[in-house]
Amino acid sequence: MGEPRITYTAEQIRQRLTEIAAQIADDYRGHKLVLVGILKGAAFLLADLARLIPNGVAFEFVDVTISAGDRGEVVNLTYATHIDVKGRHVLILKDVLHSGVTENYLITHLSQQRPLSTAVLALVDRPHLRSVNLTAKYSVFTNSSDDYLVGYGLGMEWGQFVNRPDLCAVDRE
Repeated sequence: MGEPRITYTAEQIRQRLTEIAAQIADDYRGHKLVLVGILKGAAFLLADLARLIPNGVAFEFVDVTISAGDRGEVVNLTYATHIDVKGRHVLILKDVLHSGVTENYLITHLSQQRPLSTAVLALVDRPHLRSVNLTAKYSVFTNSSDDYLVGYGLGMEWGQFVNRPDLCAVDRE
């Protein structure tokens, strides 16, 4: 594996998050908003974004795992605590939005509680890889490369590079 190459600096990330937080504050002014971060990759994103939104927000983390089952893939959701989104707006935070399958499943699952709306915010949106009809309402960055990204909460095996303040590409080897 080669050395990480900076794709987005910590300053670029902060600047884009500040811009998006202002837009979210305008879009959801006067409404109850719940940020739902998909673990582990969205942990840094949720923490930084929540601090930048001046309106009050609630937040939750969900861990989504996919395993093989008798009839195909099985998606499992695990919440850190009970989440109640009835009558609230929900913004799902994802590190890198690829196929959209996981996010679509989560939206379907949360819709059973009758939220006012659900939308997705991606740190990095890769719409060219989408296999379901899903669009991110907010994208910090749109990136059409297939590089493996690390830093800013994203890491390799054993957490390598996860705590870098910038977002970097590394060669897949």
